[in-house]
Amino acid sequence: MSDFTASARVRVTVEVMNLGPYVAECKAEYIHDRAASEAKQSLQTLFSTNHRFRIVGEPEVEIVSQRKVKP
Repeated sequence: MSDFTASARVRVTVEVMNLGPYVAECKAEYIHDRAASEAKQSLQTLFSTNHRFRIVGEPEVEIVSQRKVKP
């Protein structure tokens, strides 16, 4: 029987919350692009101390909603 080594790679989905806030004048396209950029930056900051992690693929922004906040 011979010795061998093995390694594994696991891909997970991470949700980044509480991005923004965005003002009422912001268009949905801007919010979408900015949220994706903020999420990516947050994860890069989180993973910068451990080189076992990296971002693969582009963020998927699923929901962009807007509502008026009462004063």
